[in-house]
Amino acid sequence: MTWALILSVPVLLVAGTLAWFLARRHPDHGEFRLQFVGYPPDRVDEVLGRLDAQIAANDALLRGGSNLLPAPPIPTSDGEPVELADVAEVATAQETGAEEVSGRHTPKTGERDAITTTRVSWRWPDLLVLAVYLGTALHVLSGLVGRVSTGYLSQGVQDHQAFEWYFGASAHNVASFSNPLFSDRQNFPDGVNLMANAAVTGLGLPLAPLTLATSAHVTFFVVELLGLAGTAAAWFWFLRRRGLGRTASAIGGWFTGFAPAMVSHANGHPNFIFLVLIPVIVDRVLLLASGRRRVRDGVVLGLLVTWQLFIGEEPLLLAAIGMGMAGVVLALHRRIHLVRLLPGVGIGAALCLAVVALPLWWQFFGPQSYTSIYHPPGGNDLAALWGRATRTFGADPWASAALSMNRTEENAFFGVPLLVLTVVIAVALFRRPVVRALAAVVLVTSWLSLGEEVLLHGQPTGIPALWSLLDELPVLENVLPTRFAMIAIPAIGGLLAIGIDAAMKASPLSAAAAAESGDDRWPRVGGWIATAAAVVALLPVLPTPLQVDPRPTVPTFFTGDAWRDWTHGGSVLAVPPPDIVDARAFDWQLAADTMAFPLVEGYFVGPNGQEDRGGQYGARRRALSLWLYDVNAANAVMPASATQRQQFEDDLRAWRTDAVVLPTRPETTALRESLATVLGEPTQVEDVFVWDVRGLRG
Repeated sequence: MTWALILSVPVLLVAGTLAWFLARRHPDHGEFRLQFVGYPPDRVDEVLGRLDAQIAANDALLRGGSNLLPAPPIPTSDGEPVELADVAEVATAQETGAEEVSGRHTPKTGERDAITTTRVSWRWPDLLVLAVYLGTALHVLSGLVGRVSTGYLSQGVQDHQAFEWYFGASAHNVASFSNPLFSDRQNFPDGVNLMANAAVTGLGLPLAPLTLATSAHVTFFVVELLGLAGTAAAWFWFLRRRGLGRTASAIGGWFTGFAPAMVSHANGHPNFIFLVLIPVIVDRVLLLASGRRRVRDGVVLGLLVTWQLFIGEEPLLLAAIGMGMAGVVLALHRRIHLVRLLPGVGIGAALCLAVVALPLWWQFFGPQSYTSIYHPPGGNDLAALWGRATRTFGADPWASAALSMNRTEENAFFGVPLLVLTVVIAVALFRRPVVRALAAVVLVTSWLSLGEEVLLHGQPTGIPALWSLLDELPVLENVLPTRFAMIAIPAIGGLLAIGIDAAMKASPLSAAAAAESGDDRWPRVGGWIATAAAVVALLPVLPTPLQVDPRPTVPTFFTGDAWRDWTHGGSVLAVPPPDIVDARAFDWQLAADTMAFPLVEGYFVGPNGQEDRGGQYGARRRALSLWLYDVNAANAVMPASATQRQQFEDDLRAWRTDAVVLPTRPETTALRESLATVLGEPTQVEDVFVWDVRGLRG
């Protein structure tokens, strides 16, 4: 907290200077106003001439002159393209000093309608930005480089292994032409409903060739790497499409891709970091708001939403909530016209529903489905909004742990300097509807993320929380409120980009531009003031590499061909069975021809077996499974009684087990001697003990 306050001092000074700069008194006007540099009066005729040419070209195009192309965009003072109509309006407004042109509001440069899009031309500076994003992602995942199969992200508990299993299951389904929405490779023979789990089938299926050619370990690493870098790049592209400058968009995109929440979820939640499609979906919605090409853009929107649903339903839900909040504000300011938007959205929704209707039925009513799953209160501590995340430079991990659910759910942790700069930008540019919309998203979603009761350092504050109004609603009841803070991430990134871009366009970037505008007081300064403020504000959220620990060694019994002599269509019972704490048996499957044999029990979400069809983590355990856990926990021999032996044999028959496999581990002696009282002495094969129990299947 001390360092955060120290870093806030320069941010406050720089941000205050920026606010004064953006709203400084113009020498010829008595009131404060935002000042933007556009085309000077002596170039208005040129701009209007090109505008007339554009109108003529459009008229010819409407009459059937398809060979006519629109006039090229005019670059602004910082080299960014601006639509000709917008430039003409800006130039006319600057010449007349009026706020209205042709009876409507004149958008200034950088303050155009939210639905305006600009074609992005990729040049070498843009490729350099993408290289920085890729380098940052490699830095975060550096512990896995060269160790994708021998190391794992330990702060995610067993989530790393669980998602590798999902990628392996999808690859197995592709290779065996099996149902892509289901797998019996764990929890055999009941299996796992992949739609009812965060199985990222939208990535696992198209990446199945990579998984089969290399391994699920490689696929997981590739998805994490492209998820972090790709999400940042996608938001960079989105901001550039809104006409913002390269520097501003690069900083906004970097924060959106590498915010503390993104790095936290990178510990084992690729469904929450591969958000590449979200900005593309938002862009398509804004295109539909223009009322053009409703059918084509509606179909594209429907396909994008469908794909995102198979990658991650919850991120899609959170994105929809954020878009809805921003859309309400923009609609109230008449920046988005619902009459134009709804037909295209309706087309997209109809297409999406037609594609996902069966998968959604399978998710909620198919085999191994459930209605909901209980989560303990999962709101953010109020101090987490300005705190420091675990994987940031100079952070105290114990202080971070005290403010979050676990290391994969540090969903806020924006830091004091960044919040200060965000507030300054929002206040300085509050007249812009887009700024108001983004500020509303940040405020409301941060409040929602506080859960049912607002806590400050773990203590109740008596401040009412918004989440208590929503936590009983269908669908939302399964969402952790802490994750609502993730909706604020692109909103904050957008505010950063808008603030920097406004400063860039409010100040000359060269001596010639300063002389041309008649303002030589701040050449080359304004935009870089904002950039410096953003860099300083982002220092507390610079990520450190994720913690990687060694995996338990996969027995040579599975890395070789010995397992083939012991499995014949039935399951393998790992001792003890895999669960949320110990999923090492998943690596056995991945090493043996990618899911060649199924496992007993596992780590997944399935039904709890009760009448309410609630969900639970892991399988409904049988007596043998519970007994093995007791022996393992006590690390002591527990002889089985005659009654227990009968029950355990029934369990093995129900699981259709071929072999019981005990690897080398600290509890091996206790487990082996205890199991010997049930199944007799095992056979040692290479580095494991094996009991052949196929005879029990009859």
